[in-house]
Amino acid sequence: MVDITPIPDIMEVTLRDGSYVIDFQFTAEDTATLVSALEKAGFRWIEVGHGLGLNAQDKGKRRAVASDEEHLKAASRTIKNAKWGMFFIPGIGRAEDIELAAQYNMDFIRIGTNVTEIDRAKPFIELAKSLGMFVCYNAMKSYAISPEEFAAVAKQTQSWGADMVYIVDSAGTMLPEDVAAFIEAIKAECDVPIGFHGHDNLSMGMANTLQAIESGAAIVDSSLRGMGRSAGNVITEALLAIMQRRNYAKDIDLKAVMDISAGLIAPLVPGRGLDTMAITAGLAGFHSSFTAKVKSYAEKFDIDVRDLIVRLCEQNRVDAPDNLLEQLGKDIAREKHIQQIRIPAFDPQSEYDEIANSLETLFKRLYSDAQKHQTYTALNVVLSQTLEENYSVSKHIHTTPNHTIGSVTFSTEMHLVDILGQADGHVDFILLDTDRRRIFGPQAAALTASDILEKSRLLIYSDSRLWSKAVRDQIVRLLHEQVQGTKIVIAGDHRRSRLLALMLTDYGADVTVIVRDRDEEEDYTQATTVFTQTDYPDDHYVDIDHAADVIDDAKVVVVWPTWGTWFDGELAAHLNAGTYLLDAGIGSIEASGLQKAHEQGAFPVRINIWPTLAGTMLTAHVGTETQPKRNQVDGVTVVSGGAIGEEGDVVVDDADYPTRVIGVADGLCGLVAHTGQYRENVQKVVEAINTQKVQAKV
Repeated sequence: MVDITPIPDIMEVTLRDGSYVIDFQFTAEDTATLVSALEKAGFRWIEVGHGLGLNAQDKGKRRAVASDEEHLKAASRTIKNAKWGMFFIPGIGRAEDIELAAQYNMDFIRIGTNVTEIDRAKPFIELAKSLGMFVCYNAMKSYAISPEEFAAVAKQTQSWGADMVYIVDSAGTMLPEDVAAFIEAIKAECDVPIGFHGHDNLSMGMANTLQAIESGAAIVDSSLRGMGRSAGNVITEALLAIMQRRNYAKDIDLKAVMDISAGLIAPLVPGRGLDTMAITAGLAGFHSSFTAKVKSYAEKFDIDVRDLIVRLCEQNRVDAPDNLLEQLGKDIAREKHIQQIRIPAFDPQSEYDEIANSLETLFKRLYSDAQKHQTYTALNVVLSQTLEENYSVSKHIHTTPNHTIGSVTFSTEMHLVDILGQADGHVDFILLDTDRRRIFGPQAAALTASDILEKSRLLIYSDSRLWSKAVRDQIVRLLHEQVQGTKIVIAGDHRRSRLLALMLTDYGADVTVIVRDRDEEEDYTQATTVFTQTDYPDDHYVDIDHAADVIDDAKVVVVWPTWGTWFDGELAAHLNAGTYLLDAGIGSIEASGLQKAHEQGAFPVRINIWPTLAGTMLTAHVGTETQPKRNQVDGVTVVSGGAIGEEGDVVVDDADYPTRVIGVADGLCGLVAHTGQYRENVQKVVEAINTQKVQAKV
């Protein structure tokens, strides 16, 4: 029999009910990381897995990034002492799913049915009990019947072997008096321990949970930052603070829980939940107007500001006297010992490893990351520098505030067709390199993509130009924007390096290009080139024999040969300490060159293409959203997206769905200086916008 003392206790459900918020995209690594953190913080009950329970994904209830078995393995290998379990809904879950969970020694299972369909739970309660699990019966939509009827449900499920019965406020509709009545009725009928799971639709989740505790509930549910279905659950860190004020759950480290919430959960749900300082202030009775002062003393003594707030409020809840803060700061500094929760690295072991060069794996990772960060998914499809037998999937994923981007490199038309066929509908955008610099690549890549793509949106770009821009941007950032007059050497002569030289010259840099005889011998380059040597002044080129002369006083040396590597130790010997040695071709510097660069005190850096690629992605995406448009709003012509309006047309941010007026067109590509004569038209548009803003959006 599982020991459920102390009572009341918390069941932490972030990894199960919280998964709804990110479309069930907690990975096995997320499970291992969070259960480890929660256990070390002191939680004794932790629920994991798909929000809809065992077998939900295989039943078609929304795709999850990890399978039940992956979550089972992650939890069983990570948790040492806490009790962990999963949810189960008959009709979604099967007997074999419970048997699988038992193989991983899962401690508890919560079997849920609608409160009016309890008979469906009986065989599964009996099976789980026979397998040694602690069994909770979760009466979903408990409010659908009366307290007296619910008491009969509790007694019946207890007779089948249920160790606990849960009141479940699935719609967040109950009030504290309802919770009290249900628990009172259950106690009058049977002695089964009672749990409570509430939602916050009417902002009554906390009040109902506290009422459940006061009425005698053994366990109540909560999630970090209130992550959960619909309006969410009770916020774990706030509930814990209240319980500790009432002398419950003292073994759980509140500060650690707040840190786990801020570090692991807040990035997934920006703006949701309560700030750590807000909870600390509520716990201690601290007025926020003193925050800056108390933080300054915490910094002075290198202590946790939360400790100082609590100590201060034990003595003074009205003011924050300097002498008191000084003394308390000294006291805490003498007493302090740093408590850190160390979370072990997730070890997936071999059975979790998937083929690295797999688009399917990449799509799952992209979708999972995008759901967590609420971004669009994009696949960068870029033409290879050399002819390869197979396409190559990058393991790196780049996340921006707007996009989560993966990358695949291809060589042939056949590769492109295969990639696009698999990608269509799995990502929001295809960012396609249409550069025709290679004779082996598709001659009409955008047309091929247009024929194949039906669900994903196509955006095109030129990788050659993007790469040159990326090198330029990185150099500018390395130099902290101080480019003018700086001596920069580019070791390699080809059309992209010449474009780079021109761009840097526009910034005022003093650029020299090192030429080697065979630099232009590219086996796969198109016969025609966009840039020729005449694009850049002849006196800024030197041959390899004179390379040392220009490297000697360069602040940045860009190594970018057309093929192979030739920047060696002999050339690197002329680098100065502090000179940036930028490998623009990735792998273009010989080992002897890198070794000598380190010896010289130079700073080797490889090109980072991702920031520039992300900017290209955003520019292309925004461009598709801001097409020139013309429309009518309440009889007034409105234009947007660069459309040139006739004099008197109202310019708005979006002609289809305007949210603000920018001005009035003058008919000559600008705006009129004085809009008085068009006041009526502007007012009509603003009124229409305001009316639209308050229309019901259900």
